[in-house]
Amino acid sequence: MNTPQNLAWKKQDIAALIIAIVGWGGNFLAIRYAVLEIPSWTALTLRLMLVSCLLLPFLKNPIPHLKTYLLISLVLIPGHFGLLFLASELTTNVASISLFIQLNPAFALLFAWYLLGEKPGTRRLVGMALAFTAMLILFYEPNLLGMSLALIMATLSAMFMGIYSVLLRSAHRSIRPIDIIGWSAIFGTPVIAVIAMTVEGSPQENLSDISYSAILAILYSTLVSSILCHGLWAWLCQRHPVAEVVPFTLLVPIVAVSLSVLLLDEQITLQMIIAAIFLGCGMFIIARSKKKN
Repeated sequence: MNTPQNLAWKKQDIAALIIAIVGWGGNFLAIRYAVLEIPSWTALTLRLMLVSCLLLPFLKNPIPHLKTYLLISLVLIPGHFGLLFLASELTTNVASISLFIQLNPAFALLFAWYLLGEKPGTRRLVGMALAFTAMLILFYEPNLLGMSLALIMATLSAMFMGIYSVLLRSAHRSIRPIDIIGWSAIFGTPVIAVIAMTVEGSPQENLSDISYSAILAILYSTLVSSILCHGLWAWLCQRHPVAEVVPFTLLVPIVAVSLSVLLLDEQITLQMIIAAIFLGCGMFIIARSKKKN
């Protein structure tokens, strides 16, 4: 079993952390740019095909853990990523979607409690309460009232991400992060492709008139978010205790919100700021209490 090396933070660690956080924050905008021209399920199919082709040469034989890969693929691909892409297509406010996705640690605690019997302590319960309070505040934000379906999809996406986190805890220790990313993409591609053709029609028609910005957005989401950022994050988690690394994910929605204001000219209201503070405090409490509990 591999354990964190607990090394001192060096320049390369900080650089890797910054790249991962900024890369993931930018991914929310990349998805939005992609689904402005390509229907969400078709766009996700393209991303999964690229990930599959790029990672296949580096993957281990899936047969020993086939059941685990199939279950993770079902939860992660149509559940988390599919609903995230759909929420990004339905929304007019990327910032709110990036905030809702951060609910996934709270959902992970709920499902770990229900499925694994890991009862959360008092501090974790307080963190969960703050996180879901933030969700309610955002749902009743006047500027977001017309986006209820998008917010529901984002909430469900976060829920499936929480389930995915629980599945990872029960997965065999020999399964590498790259195998999870690669095999889930490979097994998930035909599922998403069928959904895309059923719901959105012919891919040839959907892709017949796309711009370079949409193509670059798909490439960014594939190369930067799926491969580079996840790879750097796995590297950091091997060098440092998870309790030190995880709280930095709270910076992802800050980057996403900042970029959405700068590049998409979105408006951030006081109510959204209050919700972000509630959410950030809740997730910080959950992350910092993990080691003690």
